[in-house]
Amino acid sequence: MAEKQEPPLTETAIRDLTRSKSYERGESYYERGAVDAVVRRGTQLRAEVEGSQYQPYSVTIEFDEAGIAHTACTCPYDYGGICKHRVAVLLTYIRDPDRITHGQPISELITQAERETLEDVLVELVDRRPELAQWVETRLQTSAVADEATASSTVSVNLNSVRAQAEHALPKPGQRGHSDAYAEAQRMAEQLDELLEQVRIALDAGDGETALDVLRVVTEVLVEEHWTGLLPHDVPTVYETIGDLCDLFTEALLTTDLDGNEREEWERRLREWDSDTVFRHFMGRPMLGPAADAALEGWDDDRIQQAMQGAFDHGEFWEDSSGWYDESVIDARLDVLENRGDIDGYLNLSLATGHDTAHATMLVWDGRIEDAIEYGIDHLLTPETLFELARTLRENGETTAALTVAEHGLTVDGYLRGELATWLRDCASSAGEDELALEAAIVAFEENPSLSAYQAVEEIASDDWERVRDELLAVARQRSDRYVSGTVEVFLHEGLYDEAIELADASGRADVIEQVVEAVSEQRPEWAIEVCKAQAAPIIEDGQHDRYRTAVRWLERAGDAARDANQLAEWRSDVETIREEHYRKYKLRPMLDDLLDDFA
Repeated sequence: MAEKQEPPLTETAIRDLTRSKSYERGESYYERGAVDAVVRRGTQLRAEVEGSQYQPYSVTIEFDEAGIAHTACTCPYDYGGICKHRVAVLLTYIRDPDRITHGQPISELITQAERETLEDVLVELVDRRPELAQWVETRLQTSAVADEATASSTVSVNLNSVRAQAEHALPKPGQRGHSDAYAEAQRMAEQLDELLEQVRIALDAGDGETALDVLRVVTEVLVEEHWTGLLPHDVPTVYETIGDLCDLFTEALLTTDLDGNEREEWERRLREWDSDTVFRHFMGRPMLGPAADAALEGWDDDRIQQAMQGAFDHGEFWEDSSGWYDESVIDARLDVLENRGDIDGYLNLSLATGHDTAHATMLVWDGRIEDAIEYGIDHLLTPETLFELARTLRENGETTAALTVAEHGLTVDGYLRGELATWLRDCASSAGEDELALEAAIVAFEENPSLSAYQAVEEIASDDWERVRDELLAVARQRSDRYVSGTVEVFLHEGLYDEAIELADASGRADVIEQVVEAVSEQRPEWAIEVCKAQAAPIIEDGQHDRYRTAVRWLERAGDAARDANQLAEWRSDVETIREEHYRKYKLRPMLDDLLDDFA
């Protein structure tokens, strides 16, 4: 028997995560059996999907108590929502639970194994996959650096090894245009991130000199080697990694005690690297300017010192127009002050510069909970920032305070209001705050109408459900243009078939129309027949041969509805007419023959 799936997922929830075309293509991948090796270990689901490349794409899905927490795929898709490969895996998870292989999380297996066994497994793995040797070396070195940083305030690294690892991370000349170019870009980002982790460890230990040494070597490799033309320019992780490198330079320079000559030398070197064609060609703009500014300024700037000493009130730092300060350098200064344990300097500078989320978060970490609540409500002006503060409070065991901040967030419009409301709904419900949970549940539905959000309100409302139900349906009717799929699912759940049909027709979206057809085919067969024929017609008329199978599926749905309505003879006549009118379309004709045979 297959393991019970927790939490339960719906196809509407998957549709909400993707674009309609990606959903349709993902369903096609699912139907043709492109999904293989589906394994769930704990909260992680992994699978392979055969795609357009020689190697299958690897898909990873992470679950949490609320549903899908994170998804990843090795394909290059980055056009909004999840890709078709992830859709195909999730559909397999929902529709074919018996295909899911369940296993223990690897972390549990490792915990249960003997040290000698683990050593043997690791050595054997590297023997079989020699390309992993460099990665293993990097990971072991990073762990050693972390252990050393824990024991002392300085760390040591082998810079020759760092250079070798950085060079190994870069793509090789023979791989331009290779089918795995995107995988190469991902590999490069991951391996460089391993080296940057050593920088972060050194900075956390207050060792700016080691951090600068590693950053210098990595940057020299990036500037000296010819790699930019070997990678595609639409892989976000590479841009993020190089951006992290530049930000870490700023923090490292502010962490290190440099004399005047050293500052000038670092500024010269950084601006020279910044003008190099590597950064300008691949990143599209200079990147190291803030680090060069930090090298020159250090901590000597009078206004910075005044701010750290509490000379300015909220946001007053920016009122002086005589100087220019980069926001990213301010962020780096706050990171350095935090590492140094200079809480007063951190709070003063964050207050003066209006870094409100950072200021409120530090108040929480400093145990000043009432101050954090008051400051957050006064200065955090978006659901996103209030949500961040609420989560920080809860993570620090301050549930009541978290509920107070999140409840205020319900009164603010903006990005992530729905996510904040959903979080508050569940948090308040767990804390026994039923009235607040209901208020948040209603807002969550208002922000993103869906059947799951609707049913959550029903569960919480209990005896008051009939009144609340009418309010939610009124909201759904008003918001139907933005959240078509979820609204349709609610209408269908309530048996409001005509409203669902009207909304599907108005949307013109194939996935929504299909959703309604599947639900109302027996109740409204005439509509189902006509709308399915209308979906198939343009595909056939325009000769979209790669979509003929989709057109035939629409005609098949029309046939199912016709059978329910005792109109099968009329449907067969229509399909035969299509076959006669388009007999020259050799790919379509046998599909129509098979379809008619199925309905004989």
